[in-house]
Amino acid sequence: MIRSLLLISLYLTTFFVKSQNVDSLWKVVNNVKNHDTIRLATLYDLAWVFVYDNPDSTYTIAEMQRELAQQTKNKKWEAKAYNAMGAALQIRSAYPKAVEHYQKGMKIFEQLGDKSNMAGALGNIGSIYIELQKFDVALDYQLKCLKLVQEMGNLEGVASSLNNTCVIYTNMKQFDKALLYGEQAVEMYQHLKDYHGQASGYLNLGSVYSAMNKYSEAILNLNKALKIAVANEITTLVTKCKLDLAAVYLKTEDWLKVIVLASQAEREAKEQEDLDSHLAAVKYLASAYNKKQNHKEAYKYGSLTMELTDSLNKMKNESEIARMEAQFYYEKKAEADSLRNAEQQSMKDALIFAKEAQIEKDRIQKIALYGGILLMLISGGVMYNRFRFIRKQKNIIEAKNKETEEQKIIIEEKQKEILSSISYAKRLQEAILPPRHEIAQHLPDSFILYKPKDIVAGDFYWMEAVQGKVMIAAADCTGHGVPGAMVSVVCSNALNRAVNEFNVSEPGKVLDKTRELVVETFERSETDVKDGMDISLCLFDLKNKSLQWAGANNPLWIARKGEILQFKPDKQAIGKVDNPSGYTTHNIALEINDCVYIFTDGYADQFGGPSGKKFKYHQLVELMKSISVLPLQQQQAKLEKEFNNWKGPLEQVDDICVIGIKI
Repeated sequence: MIRSLLLISLYLTTFFVKSQNVDSLWKVVNNVKNHDTIRLATLYDLAWVFVYDNPDSTYTIAEMQRELAQQTKNKKWEAKAYNAMGAALQIRSAYPKAVEHYQKGMKIFEQLGDKSNMAGALGNIGSIYIELQKFDVALDYQLKCLKLVQEMGNLEGVASSLNNTCVIYTNMKQFDKALLYGEQAVEMYQHLKDYHGQASGYLNLGSVYSAMNKYSEAILNLNKALKIAVANEITTLVTKCKLDLAAVYLKTEDWLKVIVLASQAEREAKEQEDLDSHLAAVKYLASAYNKKQNHKEAYKYGSLTMELTDSLNKMKNESEIARMEAQFYYEKKAEADSLRNAEQQSMKDALIFAKEAQIEKDRIQKIALYGGILLMLISGGVMYNRFRFIRKQKNIIEAKNKETEEQKIIIEEKQKEILSSISYAKRLQEAILPPRHEIAQHLPDSFILYKPKDIVAGDFYWMEAVQGKVMIAAADCTGHGVPGAMVSVVCSNALNRAVNEFNVSEPGKVLDKTRELVVETFERSETDVKDGMDISLCLFDLKNKSLQWAGANNPLWIARKGEILQFKPDKQAIGKVDNPSGYTTHNIALEINDCVYIFTDGYADQFGGPSGKKFKYHQLVELMKSISVLPLQQQQAKLEKEFNNWKGPLEQVDDICVIGIKI
């Protein structure tokens, strides 16, 4: 089985009570004066205290919780008890009984409509089938889990499910699908700013490319994972990345890099007391030194490989004995409740088959290992006189490590400077946006839905009070992110000058003057700059219920009596264009309960939905029509919810700015 990194944090919704006194929790449980729900919740917390160190205690406490939940007819906590019992059995490797308990809990969660815990149970069952190497069954459960978390809009859950589906497809050798799901997982983790998830995603992509023998792509993705893990001090992932890189360099016969990476991983694994990673590191070192004909070091790491293999086999045997004892205990207990069904027998057969296959694999590996070590010992006696060459190689490695560390520090400092500059740019951009309380003062019945794609945005909103009237605009500058933000500062400044310095208030003439000022600014550049903005600009006279409006590529919509009145803009941007003409000012009489909407194109251009297509304006018209009767704040909430549902796991493609004003 290809050992990619499987994320289970989505599924085991644990409550770790580290600092709280266990005795005090038992007092809460044993006090019958406490409400049943409090006692059930406390039993659940207690069960998870012991889940990794003493899963038998977890099972016993969860069983107490289940009995109390059944007595009090509390279905929710009964299902949670089955979930905790399943986790204890899974950690004990009693897989058939674990599946049985997860399914009992899932059945109740389904009756209660609890999709979150249903997804957790599906994911846990899927992870069991991965351990049993029944990947087609694991995939079925994982895709069901993915569908549920997508329906709930649980972005963290979607990311974890995508990542785990990548692992399953990798083991099924369906590499194109593995890459598709793995890349989507990385994009989702980047959107969530989840650095642990990003590192694990790149690590899994590296495993896919390595299995495809595309070593340059594997190294690229593994280095990305390593960089993120180091920057965020995720020590276990740092070690895992180095081991996977060493494995790739073994295939490409770059022995020096294998030695550097495996040596670092060995030190880290010893500190973490991670026997599996320690064994992998010394195996890589023994192989690399043997290929380089450094037989003294090859002998050293070959001997250490034997020691660690024996230790690991001893631990596995002890674990297997404990697993068999747990299986016997749980099966005997289950006999009192019901007969085992056909699925349990099938699971047990799969477990036995997987165990026998693993024992045979270990036997063959041990024979091969001892034979290889014997050859290394014979060669070592002949080549021992090359000891001085070892020192020279060691000095080369240390010098390269020092150089790498210095480069890493320089890169990290540059990254900090870039992030600091972008954060400062955000503060500057926020300074050009009118405060929300000022907008509320002049337009009390209004909302602004503003969602930048990146830290800074090309979209912005603008407002100015002019002679008892209120001017407000939604603008979309060329690009997004830092370039868009820079253009937005130029365009916002031009709007301010047109109104305040040149005393222009008619919307069409304001846009004429703004274009003139923007073009004048960009013409100072030695290069031909064609950046600019699209804008929808309103001038409200609320006393007389009238509106003047002008638009550059961005329209105006008015919801009136269940219909949407659409006013088309002039088809020319604010900026340098061929054959420019003056912008048109539209005079519009307003009615009570009219809803006026101005917006940029980001909402309609968002990809998503069942087919991954654009939302488009015709859907936006229908959406505006349906929500126009609601209070403004509810309209904003509906717009945001519909956007997130449509986008789903996909990345936001552009900045979004939607403004609504009710008359």
